[in-house]
Amino acid sequence: MAMEALTYDRAAAYKDEFPPQEYETWQPRKVMAVLLDIDPMTDKDSSIAIGQEEKYGVSAPKMTSLGTEKVLGLKTLKKHYDALGNYLHVQSLKSVRCGKTVDFIKFRKRCEEIAKFVSNVLSSPVYNCTIGVFSNLKCVECGNPIRKRIPSGESEVTAKCFECGATYTVVDEGEGKSQWAPHQHEIECASTNCSHKIVVWHHELEVGRRWECPSCKGENTFVLAINFKEAPNQSLNSTPENGAN
Repeated sequence: MAMEALTYDRAAAYKDEFPPQEYETWQPRKVMAVLLDIDPMTDKDSSIAIGQEEKYGVSAPKMTSLGTEKVLGLKTLKKHYDALGNYLHVQSLKSVRCGKTVDFIKFRKRCEEIAKFVSNVLSSPVYNCTIGVFSNLKCVECGNPIRKRIPSGESEVTAKCFECGATYTVVDEGEGKSQWAPHQHEIECASTNCSHKIVVWHHELEVGRRWECPSCKGENTFVLAINFKEAPNQSLNSTPENGAN
């Protein structure tokens, strides 16, 4: 429960970036996997120090440490969480039949190791630090505020509006500027007698989705199709060499 609580608390620090559909995920390893997708550094220990620059853009000659944060990361969860869970249930009939017994000495040693690690995390002078470079935009489709983290070393990321599902490509242009490109497509009415075009979002391109053309009032539907083209010099009436009567 301590490992679960620490992981969920970590996720709460990323609440503006955490996909709502992932809220139902309760396994710590899966939650941490989502967090690592948001911020690759989220399960790494980090130290914070501050200092006054004498020259803009040049590190301060004197820095004051604010402390180091110990984080319950994915590696520790993989090592202990499932193994610990095995002790929370009665042995299966198969284990009993095979003569397997619980090694309580090994169990206690694992618990002590976990308790020590959890204590170090909780005693960290810095807790749930989520410093990063962000870009913000009001969704052009629904107006919902979108906040996207741009990881270090990356110049292009994909952002999604959790309210309406609209997606964007965010390009870091440097000097605190970024460009948001909506994932939209211009679609022309399928009628041969109409050339009216509409703009749809990428997530709206679904088989079976329909819309009424504002111009000719006809109904358009996205479909999945396969187009077949006969091979050259292939006759439809050819007879196999080894045909059967």
